[in-house]
Amino acid sequence: MRRLVTLPERGRLIVSTDLQGNVGDFERVEEVFEHAAERPEGAVLVITGDLVHGPELAPDEWPDYLGSYYRGDSKRLLEKAKALADRHPGRVHYLLGNHEHAHVGGPVVAKFFPDEARRLEELLGPASTRQMKGWMRTWPFVAVAPKAGIVMLHAAPHAAIESASDLDKLPLDGFLDLTLADNGARAILAALLWARTTSSERAYSFLKAILPTAKVAVYGHDVARQGFAIDREPLLCVSTSFGCFDGDKLYLDWDLSEPVTSARDLARDGLHPLHPEAPPVYRDTDD
Repeated sequence: MRRLVTLPERGRLIVSTDLQGNVGDFERVEEVFEHAAERPEGAVLVITGDLVHGPELAPDEWPDYLGSYYRGDSKRLLEKAKALADRHPGRVHYLLGNHEHAHVGGPVVAKFFPDEARRLEELLGPASTRQMKGWMRTWPFVAVAPKAGIVMLHAAPHAAIESASDLDKLPLDGFLDLTLADNGARAILAALLWARTTSSERAYSFLKAILPTAKVAVYGHDVARQGFAIDREPLLCVSTSFGCFDGDKLYLDWDLSEPVTSARDLARDGLHPLHPEAPPVYRDTDD
């Protein structure tokens, strides 16, 4: 199974991160992508994992730290995500996140339920669960835009690898526990799906192994309340949905033929509000 997807060198690149069952935000991402896809050069969409597992809370139970209210509906979101991919074959890519891994051999994730994967599988039923698991097993870990010099993955680029082929060797099954302190393949998988940040040296080493011309790593996993965070070059953490207020949610829109220079420049020129009509709460609009 190929765990790296190489994107075209022309067209628009739309990237969003952790939606975690937010159907409304997915529909907005879908709208942005469909509009970009109408252009003569076309477009590709990359969603960097954690599509599933959201809160099922009443409005009066909603804590401020979760941002704008929504009721998670991962079952419906998966249906819409599959339909979008089917309408645009080879143009829509979902990367594996730690929440998807919980369905296909990864450790239990307990955010809003003691076992998020079990909760979703109960909602799906046996037949749809089998189909969902089969589909998720095909999801890559990493996407690369060669001419732009952008590498996309779920978590920070902390994994110690020597080449992209190392990704293809990683099994999914049997990881009921997984930590960044593990060794070998376990450590690589843990870093790909769980690392919240890393050093510049470690990040550049990962980028060079994946794509020697890469300048920036774009990922999610963590929550950046203002919509993005740059701990250091070449790290660009983007928050499109989960944990943010609507006015702070951001997505990436970039020309696949345009080389990037740095995470800071990519953030300045490529990030756009998911809900431009909503007032920002944490985001500094003067940036």
